[in-house]
Amino acid sequence: MQHSRIARWAVPILAALCLQSAASAGESPGRVVDRWFEAYRDASLERMLASYTNEAVFEDVNQRHHFEGTEQISQLLAGLVALHHTMDVREKRRVVDGDIVVVEYDYVGTLNGAALGQSVGKEGCPDLEYVLPATSWYRIEGKKIAHQRDFIDWATFLELREKLLAAGS
Repeated sequence: MQHSRIARWAVPILAALCLQSAASAGESPGRVVDRWFEAYRDASLERMLASYTNEAVFEDVNQRHHFEGTEQISQLLAGLVALHHTMDVREKRRVVDGDIVVVEYDYVGTLNGAALGQSVGKEGCPDLEYVLPATSWYRIEGKKIAHQRDFIDWATFLELREKLLAAGS
């Protein structure tokens, strides 16, 4: 008798815990990064920004960029979107450890030559397709990115910069 009473209340509780675990698995730290990648591919400024906490920090270690809070990150992302015809990320490998997600990937896209020319004061810059290897570290808090640290392949970045500067007049 005692076991059947325990089973009557224990089974629904265990089922609820399993369902809760399955629901939260859909928003794992890795899934948060997946959502950010999807928004990046769509060049959706709103969805990219919604992926960050209000106090988030974005760092580009190689370029020594440091942006804090959604206002600064919004300006960064708006600038990226404005300079591109297409934006993509192609993942190579990923490690998830608790709330930390590390992803090695390529930023892939087509830069808008006219927008680039305006940004550097040149005319006639062609559109520029690129592949830029990068590794990013994400710290996730409350289903959002609290800290993103990008490490881009500096040699590739400088090669792309030289192509840009050599084009146009």
